[in-house]
Amino acid sequence: MNESFHEAFSFCNITKNFGSLRANDNVSFSVLNGGIHGVVGENGAGKSTIMKMLYGMFPPDSGEIFFKGKKTKISMPETAIALGIGMVHQHFMLVPTLTVWQNIILGKEPSLWTLNTKSILLHLEKIKEAHGFQVDLNATVEDLAVGQQQQVEILKLLYREADILILDEPTAVLSPQEVTSLFAKLRSLQKANKTIVIISHKLKEILAITERVTIMRQGRVVETVDTASLTEITLAEKMIGRKRIPLPSTPTLSYSEPIFLVEKVSLKSPSGSVLNHISFHVNPGEIVGVAGIEGNGQAEIIEILTQQRDDYSGTVSFSGSDLKNISTYDLKQQGFSFIPPDRHQEAVVLSFSIAENAILGRHHEPSLHSGFWLSNKKIEELANSLIEKFDIRPSEPQLPLVHLSGGNQQKVVVGRETDREVSFLLAANPTRGIDIGAIDFIHSHFLKLKAQGTGILLISSELDELLTLSDRILVLYQGKIVAETLTKQATETQLGLWMTRGAN
Repeated sequence: MNESFHEAFSFCNITKNFGSLRANDNVSFSVLNGGIHGVVGENGAGKSTIMKMLYGMFPPDSGEIFFKGKKTKISMPETAIALGIGMVHQHFMLVPTLTVWQNIILGKEPSLWTLNTKSILLHLEKIKEAHGFQVDLNATVEDLAVGQQQQVEILKLLYREADILILDEPTAVLSPQEVTSLFAKLRSLQKANKTIVIISHKLKEILAITERVTIMRQGRVVETVDTASLTEITLAEKMIGRKRIPLPSTPTLSYSEPIFLVEKVSLKSPSGSVLNHISFHVNPGEIVGVAGIEGNGQAEIIEILTQQRDDYSGTVSFSGSDLKNISTYDLKQQGFSFIPPDRHQEAVVLSFSIAENAILGRHHEPSLHSGFWLSNKKIEELANSLIEKFDIRPSEPQLPLVHLSGGNQQKVVVGRETDREVSFLLAANPTRGIDIGAIDFIHSHFLKLKAQGTGILLISSELDELLTLSDRILVLYQGKIVAETLTKQATETQLGLWMTRGAN
């Protein structure tokens, strides 16, 4: 260590309220100098809130922050940056049209009178080489893969000489190989006496990279422990406060005809092919997973299957009929259901109540009407039924959805889309950004649907999710299906290679 103190920083009795919501409740823990420290917890546990206070994004209502052993007030991010604290947010803060080096120095440019591009590039190349970063400084950010954009964010912190690096969900959209590369860089930074804090819901990765971990639940610290003393199971159970329920075993059912059939589908854009002769099928009672780094054709497959576009060549069939000949209304009547990838943009209205969100897209159902009009009583009965079946909390049907955690919001969506006769379910990143308890519940529900004969196409950026649920896995790369494998024969490493390099 390059300092005489043992702790890089610590929180002492920190409390933070947002209106009536208590995000942090008397939180106390410390992070050791030069370590890699994990912060884990369910949605709404307060983990991002506490670290954002260290970065000066908002002040605590009470309690104290100690930095390098001294009580410190961090009133804004500029204060944190001056102290050597940097944060990489889950959603990157980059300007897409600028180059890598321009993004790195943005906000801390040398004086216009001394701005020397050659010397800046030389300085940044030295930082890159010191820790194994591989990104073209002259590339435009919008042309970079997600993993490279993340490198730019970390290089921004190093350029500002940050000694404490906070990473919020740093592996959320990375392939296994990109995660391995990121961890190698973090260990290199640790050797250079940097202190690293990782906020994550991926417990396997927390166990792999951190030395200590703080576990939070409902705004409070459960405990801070050495990671080596934990397993993935014990860590999960400490987070949720109970034993995890094992997923049910469901054999794949045997059917002669697929419920969904995609044959030689291609889609072109002005810049070239987006989908290139893809073919696959989903049988009733089968879960087919689709793996791939985002931007390789997943969005276009979703748009075609949900009838948002028909400018493709090839054939798409649902229950034996050409999809182009089926109305959207008839498609839903025949049991088609869809869980969109972005619930806030595509699936819910946050200002609406649980009950109002529960009937979105279901207004036509006779069971919700009294004569010509929607029945408030029947709508509330439906909402209460979903609340009970899907363990939605708080259990108040008139509560605006904005007051629910991400996991409970997603339960509303899953309940609305599957609490009826469903022959086919298209689920796109159904557990993104939600906690372990909600993930376990949704996974269990999908397996129950499978056992009832529902065919499921699961498009997910989470390889663990695909390996847990799928019978078969397809791999998308640059608009092509480059591999198909039975899940029992798949490995995370091989899937990651296909996702990043194709079949060769």
